[in-house]
Amino acid sequence: MSDPIPYTRTHRLGSGAGGEVWLATGKDGPVALKLAATGRSLSGEIGALARVRHPNVPALVAADRQGTWFARRFVEGARLTSWAHGRPLDARLDVFEKIAGAVHALHGAGVVHGDLSPVNVLVDDQGEPQLLDISADTRGGALGWMAPERVNGDPPSIAADVFGLGALLYALCSGRPPHERAGTAALGFVSGSSLPLPPSATVFDIPAPVEELALRALAWSPRARPAAPMVLLEGVRHGRMALPLPAVIGMLEERERLRRAVVEAVRSEPVVVVVHGPRGSGRLTLLRECARAAAREGLLVRELPLSRARTELALASEATAILIDANGAEEDALREAVEVATEASLVLVRADAPARWLSRRGALHVRPVALSASEVGLLAASLGVGTDRVNRGFERSQGRPGVAVALLHGEVPAGEPLTQLQERLVCRLEEGAAHLSDLASLTNLTEHHVLDALEPLMLRGVVWSTREGGELFASRVG
Repeated sequence: MSDPIPYTRTHRLGSGAGGEVWLATGKDGPVALKLAATGRSLSGEIGALARVRHPNVPALVAADRQGTWFARRFVEGARLTSWAHGRPLDARLDVFEKIAGAVHALHGAGVVHGDLSPVNVLVDDQGEPQLLDISADTRGGALGWMAPERVNGDPPSIAADVFGLGALLYALCSGRPPHERAGTAALGFVSGSSLPLPPSATVFDIPAPVEELALRALAWSPRARPAAPMVLLEGVRHGRMALPLPAVIGMLEERERLRRAVVEAVRSEPVVVVVHGPRGSGRLTLLRECARAAAREGLLVRELPLSRARTELALASEATAILIDANGAEEDALREAVEVATEASLVLVRADAPARWLSRRGALHVRPVALSASEVGLLAASLGVGTDRVNRGFERSQGRPGVAVALLHGEVPAGEPLTQLQERLVCRLEEGAAHLSDLASLTNLTEHHVLDALEPLMLRGVVWSTREGGELFASRVG
């Protein structure tokens, strides 16, 4: 027989599979009263609350010996993500440190939370977070915040709680959940098959060590995550004054495909990825972001010139990711280097053109897409560059990130020295706009030959045309 409940219920605060939570009053004032659903027991949550003493975990006030109800200290506040909106980053990181300290206390008492998500964290008027639903239901959790192994049915663990903390840190830094772009129905699939977009893709003030900690905690492999909440707490405490990483803007679908390739490489067969396109299109940026994701999963990453690729691939182990720079290489040289038996989990290739012959090995081919005008504007914001250069930088770069960065800084994009013909053409175009036919008459060449000479300069943003493609312009500076 259950104990009588010495509280008067005022109104219901919430409900779930485990039961209902009510605001109630008793001789000690207001409490949060939880009532078990029919056929359920709250004994696990009661035992956990009884063992934990921490200022950010509401204390157990009273409980039924049969586990049908319990009362804890009532907490009034806002859900974590609602509270965080518009707050300074320092305030958000202060709150995260307290949440991590509370989870550390849970683990020290032998308790795993099992469902770390924003709905289970309230922040009061003093900026104190309170961790709710301790071990309330070990059978489930919030999609989008659960570790991949939990989605697949594994029981709660310290590693899964570290993932949950990483998801909360990610949300506090970026203002969005780790897998925001997935629809609700796809959250379980995406969180089990991909990795989150780095927060710096849209938020430019996150200290580099803090972003790295969040992404490490969100690793697909439990073994690759930080070992304990204190690693996150201390990492945030010591890293919050560091500078942000350079932002990688745009190319969201391409980056998603590369992150999925990392997960596939970690959990199944080896993966080959070829990122191809012209100079300045962002190939190396994409590959290095992919390589950093592989390193967070515990792979040893090596970046090699094509001349060393064959030897290193032959010696590579399955715990290896190799990035090969085949920029400017002949197809036969790339084929000879890459078509070698290897145990490497992930092979990344930077190339000028697709390596179609690798398709029989199931290679993934990715071509960077040009940035939009708004994305070039975001790039300018991330670089601290004034908006006066954005439109011109976009037109001249044609959305190629590497070219846009140089132009936004007022620099000449890197490239080979100008030939005599190119110098003559650029000098003419710096005097004013001209049509291709004008330049052909000037040089006594065909329009086709003039276009061949100008094409490398157009890829560098030194020469550009109107959107209609009629007139040509040139400038060696931004």
